[in-house]
Amino acid sequence: MLPMTQVSPADMMLAAALVFGLAMACQVIAPLLKIPALILLLPVGFLFGLLAPGLRMSEILGSAFPVAVDLMVALILFQGGLELGDIRLQGSDKKVVKRLIWIGGGLTFIAGSVATHFLLDLAWPLAFLLGAILIVSGPTVVTPILDLVRLKPRVRGILLWEGTSLDPLGAIFAVVVFQVVRATNANSSWQAVVTLIASLLIAIVVAAVGVLIVILGQKLVHPNHILGTQVLIGTVLVASAFANFLASESGLLTALLMGVTAPRLARRLNTSLDQVKPFFNTIASIGIGVLFISIAALVPSPIVLTIALPTIGVALILILIMRPFIALVCTHKSGLSSRERAFIGWMDPRGIVAAATASSVGAALVASKVAGAEKLLPAAFIIIAVTVFVYGLTAVPVAAALGLRESTTDEQNPAQS
Repeated sequence: MLPMTQVSPADMMLAAALVFGLAMACQVIAPLLKIPALILLLPVGFLFGLLAPGLRMSEILGSAFPVAVDLMVALILFQGGLELGDIRLQGSDKKVVKRLIWIGGGLTFIAGSVATHFLLDLAWPLAFLLGAILIVSGPTVVTPILDLVRLKPRVRGILLWEGTSLDPLGAIFAVVVFQVVRATNANSSWQAVVTLIASLLIAIVVAAVGVLIVILGQKLVHPNHILGTQVLIGTVLVASAFANFLASESGLLTALLMGVTAPRLARRLNTSLDQVKPFFNTIASIGIGVLFISIAALVPSPIVLTIALPTIGVALILILIMRPFIALVCTHKSGLSSRERAFIGWMDPRGIVAAATASSVGAALVASKVAGAEKLLPAAFIIIAVTVFVYGLTAVPVAAALGLRESTTDEQNPAQS
């Protein structure tokens, strides 16, 4: 990364104009082509990094880039939590979601680790790290694809709860594995366990305080919705940043917990957050576009060509073998039809949190001169791209063939989630 002092204000303005302009163009064009915007954002971001490496946001922002990414992802996860607050799962569906998170996440971690070790020739510690990163799915990819599909509510709810919950949990788990990989002392395993427990506890406590501040703030400024929105976004940013200050990546879980619990508590106290949802939908849409462009721009390197084929092999193992098997196991005796179970087995894209985590830990390990660390971000990006392209292009025809699409003529904008 270039130091901030080496970047001129003109370069900063040009970089911002290009990143925001490209993100907006992709999100406007994608609905016209009837495809998820992600299918355009990934290659456009890659080409931007290839053609204008000096204008990548990582170069412009320097050490502030990871902070900006974390804060924007926190807002996106908070918005995802708001959406989850409106989704009521049946008793059996809650069990399915829990199985997909804990059993499915564990099986994905094992399969991803083994596949990357043998196909990418990664040492076991790095293979475990990449396997942990590959657990992450998330609303940045699941929601736009499902919006395009217009999926029936039950399966949509299960997939949204799984993906949104896995984002922060997977990121925290990846950071724990990263600390084990980087540590060299005998107490590294114990330290990792302490870090995991501390991250979870900090996220819960800070989220609880944040929700109370949100509710109190809404009551103080009522009925001024503009100030209410400022209170909400400010509290989310403060809470997630403070949680990250206390424990790395705990801010993401903090934001998600706030998004899920704030609307419910607000309703019990005769306060509503409904007026801020259109604003957060806009923020999420802009954030997804800018983040995918910015992080995809980090990827171009000669390593991409050398690992492309084996990494595509890893992605296909996850798509064609592991996900159907995980869905089969986790939806057993759930009351879901065979068609609903089949679609759940055909939906597990990776998103921006996986890319951001790979970017952060990969850069740290490269700086520490860990052999093979330079493969982490390119490999994660290729797997993200393959899953987005496969699921994004096939979700509509697969859902139609299974009879799981809503019978409505109202098309939703796939870039608006």
